[in-house]
Amino acid sequence: MTHSSTSKMFNSNLPWQLDHNRYVVLGVPRSGTQLTEAFIKYSLSKKYDDVVSLQEIFTMQACMVNTIKLEDGKLRIYNESNVKFPDVPNVARERLNIIADVSTEQSLTCRVFLDDRMASKSFVEGINYLQDLNFKFVYVERNFEHKIISAMFAKKSFIFSTYRNEMKLHIDIDELKSFIMARYMIEQQHKKIIDRLIEYDTINYDTLAKKADQLDEYERHLAFGIYRVKQLALDPYEQIVNAKEVKKVFAEFYPKLVELASQLL
Repeated sequence: MTHSSTSKMFNSNLPWQLDHNRYVVLGVPRSGTQLTEAFIKYSLSKKYDDVVSLQEIFTMQACMVNTIKLEDGKLRIYNESNVKFPDVPNVARERLNIIADVSTEQSLTCRVFLDDRMASKSFVEGINYLQDLNFKFVYVERNFEHKIISAMFAKKSFIFSTYRNEMKLHIDIDELKSFIMARYMIEQQHKKIIDRLIEYDTINYDTLAKKADQLDEYERHLAFGIYRVKQLALDPYEQIVNAKEVKKVFAEFYPKLVELASQLL
């Protein structure tokens, strides 16, 4: 199946004039999926009431950080949870049953990562589940090197949103190579799956942060939510102690991995 090209509505200024009321954002951690979902929810909220963000819909974290309920025919989400770890599988399945019962008239957003962290369904099952619930798909693309570096900083600092990450980081080269291999192979395999199963629009990360430039301060806050601060400098190598070693990995090791993966995937 051939996916669709970048839609004109996602190239326009915010709020986007979206032609649908349910969207799922596809990507990997540190690719801009949070920001994209925030922009979509902001845009939908200009047209619809009771827009709910389901965030990482298929992960364990979804069950353990918030609770969803059907109230007066509407889905509500509460930022609290008393779920114990052994109960996560049952709660995850029940959450998806609740979401499936929501009227298709209610606007929903969520995120699905192209990695191995889906807990309640397999990747293919998850994609089919969302198609059945009338979601449209949006894929966020970002330079692979930038995604990996951003992920390494987030992993070591545990800063994922809201705050600027100003730490100086020495990156272990063996750890970096292992991380690159795991991330690239899993992402590319799942990318092949979505190319086969669905049509989707594509958004480029580098254009996202500019989307709120024309908004006043109040609207910017609504559009960006907690994701309004860019974590790293425009050149993240300024914060990497062993920058030359890391650059060499992406100049020499990474291209060889891409070549090998093309024979395997």
